[in-house]
Amino acid sequence: MENIQNEDYSGYGHYEVSERLELRLPKTEIKIERKSDDRLSYYRKNSENQEVKKSIPNSSKNVQLELCPVLPLHLPAKKTNDLIFLRLAESIFVEKKSTVNVVIQFPMEIGIFIINSSDDSKELFDCFTCEPMHSRFALYGTPEKGNLCMYSKVKLLEEEDSDPYIFAKMIVTLSNELEHGVFVRKLVFPITEHTIYYAKDSSEVHIDDIKGIIKSVNNNEIIEINREEYTKKDKDWKLVSYSDSKDNKSFSMEKGFD
Repeated sequence: MENIQNEDYSGYGHYEVSERLELRLPKTEIKIERKSDDRLSYYRKNSENQEVKKSIPNSSKNVQLELCPVLPLHLPAKKTNDLIFLRLAESIFVEKKSTVNVVIQFPMEIGIFIINSSDDSKELFDCFTCEPMHSRFALYGTPEKGNLCMYSKVKLLEEEDSDPYIFAKMIVTLSNELEHGVFVRKLVFPITEHTIYYAKDSSEVHIDDIKGIIKSVNNNEIIEINREEYTKKDKDWKLVSYSDSKDNKSFSMEKGFD
């Protein structure tokens, strides 16, 4: 993966399009320009050098857009029941009767929303990824009774680590109630209840955290995973939410976690 730490890419946030706007992101270029018939022409060359062209007709007024991170639910198609399968690059050992906290990468897509001037509502106009390897599916469980999930291989992060425009950051808490230690190398959980938080005019992105309880149920070792609200945000964080409800939708990993 290319090093994109110091590149001059477009920051997340709101943009106003009058005559022309160019946005630059890793492996992705976006150009919006007004044509003689007053429509706005939208052009994007994606990370695989494919071209996408769209139009916004009858747009004599300036158009408000929001560029922001979104959950990895749209690409290559909406085929899962909101589950994501994260394969960790290295196993996490959780000692018996103990709790560990780690920070991991979380894959994301990027959305462009059109903001309605009458009520400030938003509609998703375009969605893409700066890392095509994220647009993959995986099966958790057997072919007959398994769960189809979005899939990504991720690593544990140190404090200074960052992969802007490709990964957000997520805190994972694992509590082991068993009488012996275990290795955890895969995490499967629902994501539509999660909120994404981004810093305006920057590339900093966080997402709601998860907590996993490792326990024995009917002689089967499982991890029960629940969403936990990201608590380190401040008043300047912008929110991208997918659900009005924030009830914890848990998922029990009953088919292995190493």
